[in-house]
Amino acid sequence: MNLLHKILTTGALLAVAGNVVQASSHREALAVLNEPCADNTDTYAWVSNGSHDKLYLIMNFNPLHEPGQGNQGLRACNGYRYEFHIGRGASLEDKAIYRVEFTNTLPNAPAPGPNDALGGGNELLWQLTGGAETMTITRIIKGADSGDDEVRVLGRNLKVLPNNHGPQTDRLIYGLGPFKGYDSGDSSSREQGLYNQAFVDTYIHTLPNGGRIIAGQFDDPYQLDEKGIFDLVNLSRNDLGGIAGGRKQPATDVFTGFNIFSIALEVPMSDMFPNGIPHDTILDTNSTDSLLRIWAGIFRQSVQTVDPTNVITGLRGSGDWVQVGRNALPLFNAGLVGTQRHTRYLRSNPMNDVTNFGADILFPVLVRDLDGLGVYKALGVPASAVASLRGPRLDIIKAITLGRPIPVADGFVGDVITLDAAIDSSFPNGRRLGGGTAPNRHQVNVNTVLISLIGAGDPAAGLAKGVEVNDKNFLDRFPFLAPAHQGMFQGHGGVNTPTVPDIPVQ
Repeated sequence: MNLLHKILTTGALLAVAGNVVQASSHREALAVLNEPCADNTDTYAWVSNGSHDKLYLIMNFNPLHEPGQGNQGLRACNGYRYEFHIGRGASLEDKAIYRVEFTNTLPNAPAPGPNDALGGGNELLWQLTGGAETMTITRIIKGADSGDDEVRVLGRNLKVLPNNHGPQTDRLIYGLGPFKGYDSGDSSSREQGLYNQAFVDTYIHTLPNGGRIIAGQFDDPYQLDEKGIFDLVNLSRNDLGGIAGGRKQPATDVFTGFNIFSIALEVPMSDMFPNGIPHDTILDTNSTDSLLRIWAGIFRQSVQTVDPTNVITGLRGSGDWVQVGRNALPLFNAGLVGTQRHTRYLRSNPMNDVTNFGADILFPVLVRDLDGLGVYKALGVPASAVASLRGPRLDIIKAITLGRPIPVADGFVGDVITLDAAIDSSFPNGRRLGGGTAPNRHQVNVNTVLISLIGAGDPAAGLAKGVEVNDKNFLDRFPFLAPAHQGMFQGHGGVNTPTVPDIPVQ
């Protein structure tokens, strides 16, 4: 309490210490409730330590998947383009785009008959149908040496990692072990899962540019006490330095046990800096020439027509490709942008963020909400300090740009991850998946950084720490994501005995 009170009531209120706003954006906008395939949640971008010869990019989307709903519950989304956009230097203008498109196919079959063999399009469960999920990845270098865009397909018909359904699927479909039926008297084929990291690794594809890619179902790597956040920022006492007015129940991670769809891409740094990274291994805070500006976008065709002959989506796309989702500093949309502009954010380009959302950053609504809830009064924060926190908040803009000499103008400042490729990635220079003090920890608790920066003016204030560990360990190598939770024996199911009272007594 003493440390938090000191931070909140001293001149450090507006000291940014270089930290950047990051957290997550699960179902943050009204538009994505109707279009989960366009729902980006988290974007990660960082360089390999020491050599800096690889750029790692991860995009998560289609969130909150209960593992036991693994049949049609989470498939690769057809009809969309999932893109990593990368600018270079001070400008947000694209220099490279990596585009991933998915294709699901289901074999045709006549109406079922009495003598049909197991398998085929009439089966009730996807994994028995023989359906296939593949992807194509394309690299686009904008304005290459010839002046025209250089478009190269890096991989076609690459297999997508299948879902982690359970023990019988592991044996009958994935061929991970011998299957013993119910008639064998041996229950191991129904109780012992074989889906493991070695199996996941077989779906990592090497690309001709020297990179790698994998896509499919993984554990959601994000943690948040979302129950408290969405009850009008109902923070626990531990989130507020132990004040009596905070709720006494500990924070819990609402994403525990949920899966998500992920694309993990390894890019050779030569794609971005053909002549080598400028002043590699040397930090130059007055320079922008080694910066990468990264965001993830989701696109589909503008016209969607009901098409009953398309057995996968039931739709047929036509017209221009339009942006329907994006993400970089993930809680940018959910933690800074007002509800009435959430959809506008998803459908607009970072190049126009200063015009579109500058006021949301300069005058953060979260501050007035915390003030209205009595948080500042409980902590003894003077009214003059609260007035400073209400804005204008140039400190937040400085955080987003890492304090580099970047103009505060459209085309230069926006919701992108800014990454200095010349030095090892260390938050806020990029965002790394994992890399913390333990295998299930991230490098930094992005939730407390976000809420502390906005609400206290200091990312180290310790507000809203919540849950600081993931429910699974991250890998220390590509693809870094933890394998998906198994549908059969993991997730959120229960026996419902005894029943839960309408309002549990705490």
